[in-house]
Amino acid sequence: MNLVISQLKDGENPLSFESESDSRLKELGLTLEKEGLRSQGPITFQGILHKHEPDYYLQGHLCWNPKLECSRCAETFISPVGYDFQLSLAHQPPSKRKKTETLLTEDSDELDLIFFEGNDLDLLPLLHEQFVLSVPFQSLCQENCKGICQHCGNNLNRERCQCAQAPEHHPFSVLTKMTL
Repeated sequence: MNLVISQLKDGENPLSFESESDSRLKELGLTLEKEGLRSQGPITFQGILHKHEPDYYLQGHLCWNPKLECSRCAETFISPVGYDFQLSLAHQPPSKRKKTETLLTEDSDELDLIFFEGNDLDLLPLLHEQFVLSVPFQSLCQENCKGICQHCGNNLNRERCQCAQAPEHHPFSVLTKMTL
């Protein structure tokens, strides 16, 4: 997924890649699998790269079905993910690199701007980062997942716990006995 920037037209450049037909995206899928993010089915990227030399703007949409582990009950499930993102890119000719490095300060890391050099723009590392960012921080198999029993470890979504319910002792339990 190397794009030759001289071959891109000014303005909008539509992009579309699918892991079943693009070997580099398939390679990315294998890399994600090694990192513990296995996809059920193809992974796809569709986007538009806006070229306004030396600035570029990438709008993209990722679709994939990663196998995730529920944060509450630890069951594996497939979660369809559709993820939109935007990236700002800046083309930096090699001759201006040293001059630009001296102008950039520590605060420049806070800019949401990605610099690239040369005549090629490699989308693979950018897409890899976006696929990883698309995974939910806390994944749930279902919105009302009951989790597992803290005592016996049974999945409370599948069966009721046979543990004796311990009486609740908390600082406000006295208030339940009060009558007004």
